[in-house]
Amino acid sequence: MRRTTRASLPALTAVAMTAVLCGPPGSRPSVESRPAASYIVQATDVKTAVRLVGEAGGNVTRELAVIDAVEARLTETQMAGLRRSSQSLRLFPNEPVTLALPGKKGGRAASVPVAQFPRVVGASQLHLEGIQGQGVTVAIIDSGIDAGWWNLRRNSVGETTMVHSSTVIPGPAPDVHGNDLSGHGTHVGSVIVNNATGKGAGSSDIPYNGVAPGVRMMSVRAFDADGQGTYGDVIAALDRVLAYKDVYDIRVLNLSFSATPRSHYWEDPLNQAVMRAWQEGIVVVASAGNGGPGPMTVGVPGNVPYVITVGAMSDASTTRKNDDDFLTSFSAAGPTHEGFVKPEVVAPGGHIVAVMTQDDTIAAQHWDYHDQGNHFTMSGTSQ
Repeated sequence: MRRTTRASLPALTAVAMTAVLCGPPGSRPSVESRPAASYIVQATDVKTAVRLVGEAGGNVTRELAVIDAVEARLTETQMAGLRRSSQSLRLFPNEPVTLALPGKKGGRAASVPVAQFPRVVGASQLHLEGIQGQGVTVAIIDSGIDAGWWNLRRNSVGETTMVHSSTVIPGPAPDVHGNDLSGHGTHVGSVIVNNATGKGAGSSDIPYNGVAPGVRMMSVRAFDADGQGTYGDVIAALDRVLAYKDVYDIRVLNLSFSATPRSHYWEDPLNQAVMRAWQEGIVVVASAGNGGPGPMTVGVPGNVPYVITVGAMSDASTTRKNDDDFLTSFSAAGPTHEGFVKPEVVAPGGHIVAVMTQDDTIAAQHWDYHDQGNHFTMSGTSQ
């Protein structure tokens, strides 16, 4: 994540077009010869967006009803024609979005699968009182979730954990227990709902390895095996979550990813979709991002004032004392470009032990953080 200015999208486009039109002859391809690029086209409704893209000669690749938009392939000539066609039309580059992946320093691999974070945040005490998140469905937009693991297959009250698993990107279709080629989504899901008890939890005062072992999960895969996605992918996933909100009683939405802010938060199309989820009554929790520790490094959608943005702290591997806790060096910090104080809270994000398959991409790239069994130690604001 890098520090950016608040230049508006129209201004950025104008600068880019000036560079193309005023450059020396032969210095770069002409506007007409450039290949089509992916854009998000927003209009008064989806039908109008589809019609205008078609009239301009572009190719609609996906409808994004949650923000009255479409994803489309457009040349710069077609894009210029669209701008002339309607004053109510808005165009956005289909920007990349990245999962808050681990860096090179994630902490040593755990030899014993002990998840201390439920006790650190006080969740373990609630578990002992019978408060485990039962009756709530958490939607997770990520790289998918492998919920076939014994400690993820059912929650602490005996229900099937995964109520819905689907994908909005190409790749193997998830089965009833999901599918995750990266490992990131499974790790995040395990932090939430891992119902391992007894010896697996390490000690009697940590009854469960997950923060909310009684919840149900809805998984939508929007990121590939390398943790890469686009605005269009995430917006399509948000559209799906809202379509199933009432079917599964979705109360919480987890977004462990980040993108570079390129406009005011309310103009950003991904943020618009996130704010729609908030308007529908869903509690949205987003990672601050791993681009810290400098100010104004909180990414999209963590820069939305209506969501709970979470940074990462470390307990210095001393879970029974607090005077040595510290903010991790990678945790993004506010204020946002609009002056909002972010993140609202910090939570354990250093050396987090959770479920991951050995042959997932992250485990293969950071094999020394895997216990060669079922658990991986990861650090990040995702966790």
